[in-house]
Amino acid sequence: MPNNRLVPSTAILLSIALFAAQFYSTLSPQPKPLDAPATEFSAYRAHALLETLLAENLPHPTGSVQNTVVKQRLTAELDKLGISHTEQKTWACGTRSNTCREVENIIAMIPGQGSDSIITLMAHYDSVPVAPGAGDDGAGVVAILETARALQLEAPLRHSIMLLFTDAEEIGLVGAEAFFQQHPLAANVALVLNFEGSGTSGGSLVLRTTQANELLIKTLAQETSAPYGFSFASEIFKRMPNDTDFSVVQRAGIAGIDFAFAGERNHYHSPNDTTDNIDLRTIQHHGENMLPLVRSLANADLSNLGGHMVFGGGMYGVWSQWHADTSAYLLFTALLLLIISAYRFNLRPIATALSAGASALTIVTTIIGGVIGFKLANLIDGTTVSWPGMDFPYRLLLGCSTALGASIGFALCKRVARADEAMIGAWAVWWLLAAMCLWYLPDAANVLLLPLIVTSIITLMAAFVPADLRPWLYLLTLVAVIPNTLGLIFPLEQSQGYGLIAGVFPLIGLFAITLAPLLLTARFKIGITGTSIAGAMALLLIAVNPLYSEWRPQHVNINFYQDMDANTPVYELVSPDPIEEPLLSALPFDTQSRKLLPFTDTKQNNWAVTEPMNEPAPELMMLAENVAKNARELTVKLRSPRKADTLRLLLPGDSGLQEFIIDGQTFNALSSRWGVSRGDYLISLPGTYGKAVTVKLLFDHPNNINNVYLLDASSAMPNSARPLLEARQGVSAPLRTGDQSVLFKQFTL
Repeated sequence: MPNNRLVPSTAILLSIALFAAQFYSTLSPQPKPLDAPATEFSAYRAHALLETLLAENLPHPTGSVQNTVVKQRLTAELDKLGISHTEQKTWACGTRSNTCREVENIIAMIPGQGSDSIITLMAHYDSVPVAPGAGDDGAGVVAILETARALQLEAPLRHSIMLLFTDAEEIGLVGAEAFFQQHPLAANVALVLNFEGSGTSGGSLVLRTTQANELLIKTLAQETSAPYGFSFASEIFKRMPNDTDFSVVQRAGIAGIDFAFAGERNHYHSPNDTTDNIDLRTIQHHGENMLPLVRSLANADLSNLGGHMVFGGGMYGVWSQWHADTSAYLLFTALLLLIISAYRFNLRPIATALSAGASALTIVTTIIGGVIGFKLANLIDGTTVSWPGMDFPYRLLLGCSTALGASIGFALCKRVARADEAMIGAWAVWWLLAAMCLWYLPDAANVLLLPLIVTSIITLMAAFVPADLRPWLYLLTLVAVIPNTLGLIFPLEQSQGYGLIAGVFPLIGLFAITLAPLLLTARFKIGITGTSIAGAMALLLIAVNPLYSEWRPQHVNINFYQDMDANTPVYELVSPDPIEEPLLSALPFDTQSRKLLPFTDTKQNNWAVTEPMNEPAPELMMLAENVAKNARELTVKLRSPRKADTLRLLLPGDSGLQEFIIDGQTFNALSSRWGVSRGDYLISLPGTYGKAVTVKLLFDHPNNINNVYLLDASSAMPNSARPLLEARQGVSAPLRTGDQSVLFKQFTL
């Protein structure tokens, strides 16, 4: 007769083994060498291209001299491949803000056999002002080049293949907007595969797709060696402020897939995004997705892309997919199987209901345990760091705090139910959560439905075996559950960080209620004691270890503001976390909140008065004025005499600005939704570098407008910033836009 007292220890050991198997099954493919067959994708060949494009490992924001250098190297590589290319040079603006730029998109074409349909491979070649951009988005650019090299050997394919390298993505998807709104070839694009990066490692996953994705997802699953991604990512992405060029594709009504990686996200938009730090396995994964997928699609019938699929990849490397409409049938089938199982078990109704309640409580106590654990870490650190210098203490704390929370539910479940009742109660909670998810987050429901349908079958099987064998059969439920619960923790931790770690607590809770029926014969005192000691050790390690390292520095930007009318210069330190020494001691910083800018009510912390910057103010010149009864048209010329990176024209929210025109292109005026300009009209012109820009402004009234400000922002800092720059070296670094000196002057129009 089986010894059921061995079930708890077996369940724990099996969970560890299955978690490891899931983790290793989702690692990116090994990079192929330089001498890989010419028909295959080689990450080493692609990385060699990346080192050529980004030879200096310097940032190359749009409009900069370095971005022109990267563009020239990119077109030189296309010339070596014998691929014809053109440049689209035009003004465009983002759709979420009035950020505008004369973009320089590179459009290359591998001609097809005559079909009008074009398959587009897209990546952007610009970077943010502080990052060399190896991951964002150099990896995508060189993956396209290496793929194009291989496809050239097979050309012509049925459909033409466009290589679209967009400019100015980092300032608001402006290059993509320019192509899909203005270029005549956009009308012939049948589908787009976009490749992005927001870190320096991690799997190339399917971040999102357009609604009609059946052909795309099926082809991906059949043709690629390591398909990876979850349709729930699109539900997350649409609720976050992040964006990629693929958003422009979706707005244009064109089908496609958005691929991205998001490992080691502390490097995202930072000086650590270098060619030395990019993981070659990540580049290989981009290529393993790209080359076979486009090779197949380029010969496919694209007239009908099919319906909408949900997908997950995967369960120990096994990809799953089905039509979204099928989810409701799977939910009903799981319910039917659970009802049949409950009938076969001859369960006690009250005990089963109590068991379901205990399962629901276990999820709640697991979440509470995690929240308490990380609240304690926050008290110790004084902040919550998304990507701390050392992961181990936080991972240990995550496991221990949630386990201690779950143990409360385990103890209650042990008191009220037998194994069969506990199992049915747990899966009743799973079913209710899956039903809610299917209603509110339909593309995410498969994460719950796949384990639910598999374990419902296992539970039904258990109903036909002797009672003493059932706990051993129940162990198989862990096989189905772990990939979609514990298996999701690492990718979410990597991409979202500990600032959003609460998002994984419910996943641990779902695993816990699956584990609970297998621990009914366990002795909890030893386990709780050991877990408590381990949790205390985690907190101790958090207390003694530094928050940051050179590999994962604290991100701090230094801003210099000078009101050219009042001549009041001031420094500000900006960071999402409390700023550590020695930065605060480099100048006499005041930590009391103060309004630093006259055109906003927003107050800033960590400011210090300094000496003025000896540079001329930005210039605004009136060129023309036309006034009508209910309208006014002004033409102004804007220029930065000191050749600053960016010009910004700020008009008050009650100015009545309707449209503005640059180089013959008309754009709707958008009120700012965030930042110090919230509620006002901010026309931002990055990448000007001293070039004059003429803007025609159209207002809905004839009156003069007061409190208009012109700002120029430069990455060139005044000499007085030297102590700050020296103090920041080591475990602090700039982020995204980086350090900026901003000069501003008030005008009346």
